[in-house]
Amino acid sequence: MKQTLANAFLIVLISIFMVGCQTTTIHNTRINDNQPLKAGHGVVALELVNNTDRLAGYHKNWGEVIIIRIDNEEERKQAAIQKAKDKAKKNGKKFDPEKVEWEHDYYSLRANSKGTVDSQVFVGTMPEGDYIISVLYSFYSDGNVSSWINMPVFQSAGVFNVKNTQLTNLGTLVFQPLLNTKKASFWSTSTEQRAYVTRLEESTDLAPFVNHHYQNLYSSLDLSTVNSWKADPLSKLRSQLGLLSRKNAYGDKAISIQGSDNNMLAARFGQLHLIDSQGNLITETLPTASQITASTQYKDTLLVGSERGLLFTQSLAGQWQQHQPISATEAFVWLGSNGNFGYALSSSEKQHTLYRFAEIDKGWQKIGSFKKKDGNNWLVQNGGLFVFFDETGQPKVINDNKLLTYNEASGQWKSSKYQSFKKFSQLKSGELIALEVSQWDGYGDQVVSMDYGKTWHTVDRSLSLLGDRKTDASLPALIPGSRVISVGRIKENKKKGKKKLRIISAPLNKQGKNFTWQAHGEVKPNCTALLPELTQIETLFFLCDQGQVVKTSDYGVTWSSAVDIDIARMQSQYEAFLDARETDLAKNAEDKSTTN
Repeated sequence: MKQTLANAFLIVLISIFMVGCQTTTIHNTRINDNQPLKAGHGVVALELVNNTDRLAGYHKNWGEVIIIRIDNEEERKQAAIQKAKDKAKKNGKKFDPEKVEWEHDYYSLRANSKGTVDSQVFVGTMPEGDYIISVLYSFYSDGNVSSWINMPVFQSAGVFNVKNTQLTNLGTLVFQPLLNTKKASFWSTSTEQRAYVTRLEESTDLAPFVNHHYQNLYSSLDLSTVNSWKADPLSKLRSQLGLLSRKNAYGDKAISIQGSDNNMLAARFGQLHLIDSQGNLITETLPTASQITASTQYKDTLLVGSERGLLFTQSLAGQWQQHQPISATEAFVWLGSNGNFGYALSSSEKQHTLYRFAEIDKGWQKIGSFKKKDGNNWLVQNGGLFVFFDETGQPKVINDNKLLTYNEASGQWKSSKYQSFKKFSQLKSGELIALEVSQWDGYGDQVVSMDYGKTWHTVDRSLSLLGDRKTDASLPALIPGSRVISVGRIKENKKKGKKKLRIISAPLNKQGKNFTWQAHGEVKPNCTALLPELTQIETLFFLCDQGQVVKTSDYGVTWSSAVDIDIARMQSQYEAFLDARETDLAKNAEDKSTTN
C-alpha cells in the first residue's frame, strides 16, 4: 500500500481506537428540538444506503458516521505546540515541535431510524467549517459478545462545508461491498478491494425529513442556500461509481401485486423489477435513492411505497410522480386494495399505523395503531405484524399472537388469539404463505393457508440444522394445480451420499398429513432463497447471496439470470478511482510542499 494510503488508514485506526476507548473527545451532534440552534452551528443531513442485506452477522446497519473537521487543523496543531512549549519551558525540559501530539476535532452523527427501513438518515449540528468523513462505524454488544466493524471513507466521499444557520444536505452515500460480506474474512482484511464508499450524483432532498423530525429547528434555518459537497477532480469518478451501484441495486423484497398481472422485486436506490406473466423483467428507476418497500394496484394505478413517507405513482406517459400522504417519520411497509379502498401500513419508531384512503393525495384515514414488538427479548421469540384481506375483502391484522378484525360500524378492532409468524405474505389470488415462529432460532415451519387463514398446512421438509439459514428463512411457493413448492435436502434416487438442496413439490394434502414430495433439480450454489411472490405459473425465482436473482421454468433442470449484479465492472471502476485518487493526493502533497 502506498505511503499516502497507509497514513490515511493509520488515522482510521486511531479514530476507531479513540471511539472505542473514549481516549479523545468525540463531539455529540444530536439535536434537541426544544433548544435553539447553537450560535455558529449549521445542520448536516445524510442518507446512507448499504447495497447489501446486512453488514455482518451482528451488524445490520452502521451505528455512527465519524467526521473530522479539517479547516482548523493548523490552528489546533499550533495551539498544541504552544501548550507543549510552555510546559517544557516551565519544567526546564527540551522541546521538539515535531514530537508534539495533537488531535483533530471529531464529530459523531447517529442515525435517526424514524421513517426508514433499510436506508439510514443521519442528522446533526456542527460548527461552521470544512469537514471530511473519516469512517463508518458499528458496535455491537449483548453482554456475552462484543463486535465492531468500520469502513474508511475520506476522499471517497470528499469534503463538505457547514455554515451558520444553514442546512448542509449531503444527499445519499453508498456502501458497496465487492466481496461477500457473509464471509468472516471480509471484515478481517484491510484491502481496499473489499468494498467502496461513494456518493450519488443526484441530490436526495432531506429537507422534508429534517422538517418533520425537528420542526422548531427547521423553522430557524436559513434555507435560501443549501450547502453540499465541494467539487473536486474526483467528482466525476464518484458519480460513475454511484451510478454503477444504483444499476446493481440489491433487492430482496418480493411482492405479489394485487390487482395486477405483474409481480415486483423491490430494491435499494428506488429500483424495482416488474415480472410479467411470462416471467420477463422490466426495470424501473424511481425518483428516490431510498428502499422500495411496498406496492399494490389501485383503480388501475400502480402505487409504490418507500421510506420517509414517500409514495409514487406512474402516469399514463410512464413518468413517476412523487406524493407525501404521510409524515416522513413513517415508512410504508405494506400496500393493498380491496377494490373500494386502498390501504397502507406504515412503520415508525415504536408503532405501526394502518391507513385507509379513497384518493391518493388526500383523505387518508387512520383506522388503527399497533404497538411494535421486538423480534425477541432474550427469553421469547415474537412474531411480526402483517395485514391481509379475508374472503369478503375486509382487512385483518396479525400482531404477534393476536388476530385483529376491524368493526366498520364502531371503528374498533376485535382481538382473538392466533398463531405467530416471522414472515407472512398474501398472494394476489388470496392464498397465504407464512413462516411460523420458533423459540429455538426464530424461524419455524413453512405453512400455507388456502382459506384466508382459517386453517393452515404445515410444509414438512428436511434441512441441515445449521447450514441452511437462508433456505430455512424463506417462504414456500404455490403453482397451478394446488401444488406447493419448497426447497429441501433429499438424496438423489435414495442413493448413498450427502443430501443435496433440491427444489421439491407436492400436492396440498389434508391438514395434518405429511407431504408426498417429488424431488427435482438442485438449487444453484449460493442461490437458495426462494422468492415465492415472484412466481409466474411454473417459473420460480431465487435470490443469491450477493443480490443476483436466478430463475428456472423446469424445476431446477436449467437456470437463467433474471437480475445480474456486475461486481467485476464495479471493481474495475473502483480501481480507476483509486488510481485517480493517488494522483490527486500526490499533486496536493507537491503543492503543499511548494507552498511551504
